[in-house]
Amino acid sequence: MDISEHYIQLRLKLKHVHDDQELYITIGELADYLCCTMRNMNLIMNKFQEHGWARWSPQRGRGKKSILVFCKPVAEVAAERFDQLLHANRMEEAYEMSSSLPPQLRERLLHNLQLQFGLRSIEGVAGRTDTLRIPQSTPFQTFDPTQTAMWGEGFIITEVFDRLVHYNAERQQCEPSLAIAWESDQEGREWTFYLNKGVQFHHGRVMEAADVKFTFDRIVTDPDNPCKTMFGSIQHVELIDNLTVRFVLHKPNFMLPDLLSSLCASIVPWDVQMESLRPIGTGPYRIMHHDATLLVMEVFPTYFRGRAYIDRVEFWQLPQADLTESLVKKRLFSDGELRSVEHEIQGGVFMTFNMQKEGPHHDLYFRQAVRLLLDSDQLVESMDNPYMEKADRLIRIRAREQQNVIPSEEAVTGQTGSDKSGLVQAATLLERSAYQGQPLRVWVEEGKQMEADMAWFAKRCESVGLNIAVVTGDPVHMVYHDELQPYEMIYTGEVFDEHVMRSLITMYTFGNTLFLLAMNDYWRGELAQACENIVMFQEPVLRMERLIQLEGRLIEEALILPVYAFKEVHAHDVSLRNYKISGYGLPDLRQLWIKRKTDAPNTETSYPVYIPLW
Repeated sequence: MDISEHYIQLRLKLKHVHDDQELYITIGELADYLCCTMRNMNLIMNKFQEHGWARWSPQRGRGKKSILVFCKPVAEVAAERFDQLLHANRMEEAYEMSSSLPPQLRERLLHNLQLQFGLRSIEGVAGRTDTLRIPQSTPFQTFDPTQTAMWGEGFIITEVFDRLVHYNAERQQCEPSLAIAWESDQEGREWTFYLNKGVQFHHGRVMEAADVKFTFDRIVTDPDNPCKTMFGSIQHVELIDNLTVRFVLHKPNFMLPDLLSSLCASIVPWDVQMESLRPIGTGPYRIMHHDATLLVMEVFPTYFRGRAYIDRVEFWQLPQADLTESLVKKRLFSDGELRSVEHEIQGGVFMTFNMQKEGPHHDLYFRQAVRLLLDSDQLVESMDNPYMEKADRLIRIRAREQQNVIPSEEAVTGQTGSDKSGLVQAATLLERSAYQGQPLRVWVEEGKQMEADMAWFAKRCESVGLNIAVVTGDPVHMVYHDELQPYEMIYTGEVFDEHVMRSLITMYTFGNTLFLLAMNDYWRGELAQACENIVMFQEPVLRMERLIQLEGRLIEEALILPVYAFKEVHAHDVSLRNYKISGYGLPDLRQLWIKRKTDAPNTETSYPVYIPLW
């Protein structure tokens, strides 16, 4: 234990003693307070004196009392130790120490922690370094583009890797990236991509066509790869020359360029074994450090599209999940000017059922009863949350795309909306179903809002005799550690990126989405076949029309019960320019830059920013 922690422990044991007050006490009593020997107690007291924290006048002889005077406030010693641990990235120890302190003192320390985040600009001998620090509460599991299912991990992958094709959300079209151009035959069964010259991987080698072939061979030849169905139309990849590659398909696929713009299609080098937490890509940032408490990405200076402005990005692991948002957002902008960016998340929150497990949820009447109990109108109204909006479907597309595409609400939900509560009808459906009163388990993602949703839902279930137990859990464990089996119902959400059509194909074919993990072999086959047919349409409007019909079928079967969409608010100092929110509701680091304040100190200045990473 550090000497400062001994001081804090003793000071809290003797909190009735004021600073500069003489305390008459024996060595034995002090040793008992710190659970150490008297010899060690003497050594500790000498250290206190060396630091100027206490005055100590020992008295020899059994029973004689020595004089102790505390000279330094415990709050100052605690703050110094806390900062010392933070700068050493010893987050767990910092939290453990702060948790032992009284609430008022703990709050002061945690406020200091909040000041660590945002963007820090430092002028040094080597020039100016701009570092963005982001807190996060869920440990990263993998940055293998073919495996990751968490959008926080997707944020890292976006910056570390590139893809052959980039999707421009504003223009709603695919544009060149690692591939400078591409073309296909009339049937959409052969696609040829021409690669950019001189693109470097982070380990120094120039990217070549063999890397593209290797990237997709590792997907299509591995029966257990979660992306195999998503790229199932690929028969093989041919090398034409060092800068040209051809995809030969089993069937027509006019969405291939769109699918190749997904994170799953990030290009990896053939000559380096994939390290899932320290991967190598061609992106504007490379991972330089990663352990249990800190992930560091540094700018890749020879990035083929030009050097990014932010030099370093740090992700600090906060051990207590409930602290992340409150610490960073609370009072973050109390003294400064800010800009607020409101972002509507594509996708939404929904209920689905674990079709891998036997039970009454295989009965359509039962699922329809749950749909009525999970009344999105009443749930959203009862929560009174301005960032929640009732949703009848996950698909929300722009007005200009809606012509002859969006069906009526009745066609999708099968409900007329005449009985909003639906409790009577739900009870009737429950009686007609295979449900016989047995307890059922509902898994819900950890989080204040979703847990509140399920508390509301549980009361409605109780009112009609549906016996459920709500269990909160971490989606990381659910997806990566196969913890689905005990649950009949899953309450979760799906976050799409800017390419909604591609995101839907991913949701229905990528093996690590929670929705697809919950489906049985029959429904996985149905979804794979439907998506295989959808990508054969050349016109995007027709593809979207079929995707909406597919979602309508899933809602009619009550396999997806959409509840609400939600918005997030990012806030940042006005000095941060070109702050644009891209896929998964996260800022695009490739565009962000800083207009340094003219009155900023020559050495260091901070710019607050709140990024809701999870």
